[in-house]
Formats: sequence, C-alpha cells, structure tokens
Amino acid sequence: MVESSVVQERPQEPVEPPAARRPRSRPRPAQVVLAGLVVAFVAARLSIAARAEAFRTFDTRSYAGLLDGPNPTATLSFTGHAPRLWGTPLLYTLAGSDPARAWAQALISTVAWVVLVLALWTMLRGTTARVCAGVALFVLALTRAVYVWDHTLTAESLSISLGLLAFGLLVLWVRRRSWPLLAAMVVVTVWWMFVRQDMLLFIALVPAVLAVLAWRSRPHRWAAVVALVAIGAGLGWNAALLGPTDETFAKWSASGRSQTDETFLYRLMVEVQRDPEMRQVYHRELGMPRCVAIEDPNLVRRWNVRKFSEAYANCPELQRWAEEHEMAVGFRYAVAEPDHYREIMVGRVLPMALGSTELHTYGRPVSMLPEAVEKVWHPRRGLVLPLLAGAVVAAVLACVLTGAVRRRRWLVLAGVLGVAVSLASVLASLMLSAGEYSRFGIQEAIYLRISLVVLAVAALDAALTRPWRRAGRAARGVPGGDAAQP
Repeated sequence: MVESSVVQERPQEPVEPPAARRPRSRPRPAQVVLAGLVVAFVAARLSIAARAEAFRTFDTRSYAGLLDGPNPTATLSFTGHAPRLWGTPLLYTLAGSDPARAWAQALISTVAWVVLVLALWTMLRGTTARVCAGVALFVLALTRAVYVWDHTLTAESLSISLGLLAFGLLVLWVRRRSWPLLAAMVVVTVWWMFVRQDMLLFIALVPAVLAVLAWRSRPHRWAAVVALVAIGAGLGWNAALLGPTDETFAKWSASGRSQTDETFLYRLMVEVQRDPEMRQVYHRELGMPRCVAIEDPNLVRRWNVRKFSEAYANCPELQRWAEEHEMAVGFRYAVAEPDHYREIMVGRVLPMALGSTELHTYGRPVSMLPEAVEKVWHPRRGLVLPLLAGAVVAAVLACVLTGAVRRRRWLVLAGVLGVAVSLASVLASLMLSAGEYSRFGIQEAIYLRISLVVLAVAALDAALTRPWRRAGRAARGVPGGDAAQP
C-alpha cells in the first residue's frame, strides 16, 4: 500500500474570541443571599443611628469631659496621664462632638458584625447553616441591649465591637493568608486592649491562636510570629500604663479616689452595707474594722458616692485595711461564705450581668425589633440563667450527636472557648467590681450568645452536609465516609 503524500487539511473552525467562549460568571445563590443579608442589616443599623441620640453618663466626662473645651487632649494620654486608657478617648478626640462619637461607634459596630458574619460564613460549608448564622447574628446585633451601647458615650461599645472585629479578621486571615488582613487584626487587637482592662481574658485568645499557628502551621508560621511580637509589645505597653492611669483617675472620680479605691467604696456602699449578713462576715471572717461614719442608712439609700467617700475618710483603720485587702476581698468572701455568695450571684447579680433586657437603663433605645424577638435573646430576669444554661447544654449535645465535634472541630472549639471564657470573665469581673452589673457584664453577655450561635450552626452544618457528602461519594464511586474528607 502506497500512502498518499498529500495530506488533506481539515477546514479550521472559526476561533471565537475569549469573551464569546467564556460565559459570564454569575454570583452564586449563597452570595446573593449573603449580600441581601448584609444590605438589610446595614440599612437597619443606619436607621437606628439616624434616630438614636448620643447618651452621656457620669463616666463620659472621663472619656470626653474636656474634649469640647480649651484643652482638647485632657482625657487622652498614651503614657497613662489620663483617667482612662487611650482606646476610647482616641476615638472621641478624632470625632470631636457627641453626635459624631455616637455615629463613629455605630459605624465601627456595624462593620464589626458584618466582618464576624463573613468570617463565620467562610468556616461553614452548607448554605442553610450559613444563612442561619448570618440571620441569628444580625438579629442579635439589632436588639436594643446590644445597639444601645453604640450610642452611649462610654467604653462598652468599643470593647464589644473591637473584639468582634479582631476575631473576625483573625479567621479571615487564617483562611486567606493576606498580610493586610493580618495587619488590620494586629492594629484592632492592640487598640482593643486599651479600651477596657477587664477584656484581657478575651484578648489573650488572640495570641493563643497565633501561638498555635506558629507551632503547627508552616504556611502561617512567620506571619503569626510577627503578629505575636507586635501584640506582646502592646500588652507590655498596656501593663506599664495601668498604675499611672489608676492614680490619674482620682481627680475625675466621684469619690476623688483612684479607680481601685473607688471600686472598693462601691462594694462597701452597694453590697456590704446593704446586706447585714454579708457585713457580719466582713467583720468576723475577713477582719474588716468597723466604722460608724459609713453605717448611716441615708448614705447607702441615696447612692451618693461623694458623701460616702467623705464619711469613709473618717475611718483611718478601715482605709489601712482596704489598702491591703481590697483587690482580693471578693474572692475571700466567696471562700468564706460560698452558700451566701452563690445565692447572691445566682439570684441577683448574674441575671443582671448576663443580659436581662428589663435591667438595662443606659441609652435611649429606639424601636426596631418586636418585643417577642427581644425576649428570645434577652429574657426576663428569672429566666436568664436557666435558659442560657439549657442553651449551652443543648448546643454542646447537638455538636456531639451530629458529629460536629469531629467534622467541625475548630468551630466547636471556638464556641466552647467562647462560652468558657465569657463565664470566667464575668465571674472574675464581678469579684473585682460592684455596682452596675448590667453594664459590667455586657461584653460577656453578648460574646456568650455569639458562642452559642457558633455551636448551634456548627451542629446544623454537620447534620445537613453529612448525607449530601455520602450521596456524592456514592454517585462518583468513591469509597470512604467522613474520615476520607480532608
């Protein structure tokens, strides 16, 4: 057979331009839903901000007291020569007026909640769980017990928002490995630690995660080390300012004393002098000297810290005792009278600290959500602890039964740590402080609810994606179950 030397050329098909060959990428349904949720949430938050008024408290003057006067930096110092750490005064100095400060806090808060939802969205796999997480967190952010702090000129708004922003950016950086995200996370974390001292337990979670990444994740190692060094320097700076700030606080306080001394005065006035049984334990078990000057019932009933401080000045022996014991007196009482301490905490203090809506007296809330929705997140006083305890047990049990402990272990770990640190932080804060419990525990109350949402959606995601994955593997003829998934 003689092969033909002539090779017939096939007619070439017309080449389409790339634009004609490639169909336009359309947003996925999940992306459309996410965009809709974000737009609706931002619109609702802007509506609240437009109708709400900036609310000043007595403490506002220590954050922004002279910012509108002849000395605009009197409450701002990076070296501790101000009544507060610089985190909140910095924002108030830049904003300049009360309405602008409230708007700045509201905008930072809105961004923080959006970033948190985006971070959780990237960690979940199923659209249903993602949508449930976004709806739950956005609805929580629209409850008055949350948004009212954005229009109250104290440190609570920033202490909540910067924490959400720090953790959200941390998750996004772990997923994307972007240096701008890492830099933003470090800046936010350092800023956060200069807002409220009692947030250190939460702040410590950030370097803890970075340390684990530096140890176990080669792609994140050096970036995590750089972030750890920067945050460590911030913690050292923070520790150096605590003493000077505490002493400078005296000229701004209602009592004319340092923040540590004034906290002890609040404990004497609000708790010890109002509870005969507690007062006897303080004298008998803790060795606190008696002072007739502070036992006047009128001083206690009227909540007059200045008058109470003037009476306290006539008690030199009590003052000497307080200088030695005031920081540990809450813990010592809990050890000396555990039954009475537990009765007080469970019956009165913890329901206030962990967020009963009826006990919030700050700000001027505007109408947004139905009252029934508010009560789901912030029930009345008698139901707060039972419902929160039941929710924790149910969420953990759901994670175990759905296999989320194994297949969504990082989400479950984050939720469990959030619950544990929230409870530990609120108990530690209440041992060191006294008085406005619904204000002192608001950060923990919100973080606890967020942690419960994380646990719930982790369980939901594990439950809903498990049959789909098995069906997909069976259709492709791939052996193996859950353990085969990377």
